Amino acid sequence: MIHSLSEWLNGIGLIGLFLTMFIEGASIPFPGIVVVLAYGYMMPLNILEASAVAAGMSFFYSIASLIPYAIAYKLENLLPSKLKRGVKKARNWFHKYGVWSIALARPFGVGNYISYVAGLTKVGPLRFLCLTFIGIFPWALAMLIIGDKTVPVIEQYLRNAHFR
Repeated sequence: MIHSLSEWLNGIGLIGLFLTMFIEGASIPFPGIVVVLAYGYMMPLNILEASAVAAGMSFFYSIASLIPYAIAYKLENLLPSKLKRGVKKARNWFHKYGVWSIALARPFGVGNYISYVAGLTKVGPLRFLCLTFIGIFPWALAMLIIGDKTVPVIEQYLRNAHFR
């Protein structure tokens, strides 16, 4: 299974990795981490090469994150009053913790949803893009490095597993 995925991803090259990050950034449900780890395994990169690839990944993720950001930015006025109270709470949260929470939330499960919050709270688009890039870059780099080390372990586990 992992071998087949690796062969397919190897065939489409970096375009597949960047497309994966675009899909992730657009907040489309997709198991992107599996694909990124597989690419980390397939591409024997030194730290400089991995950093350059991670920068490309972060760029595509950041550009795509403008989609949920723009949706939220434009549609705030159409929200029901109950949800507008949530927007007010989000604004207060941003004021309390600062817009750096955009960068800090990226590597975690709420990372994709912070784009909506940033749009609703009217964070400037350039600031949003910069913070998104800063936040996703370490994650992208780490997943490439971890993929190189963990995919062989997972593959061996699947070979040895006895499913009943």
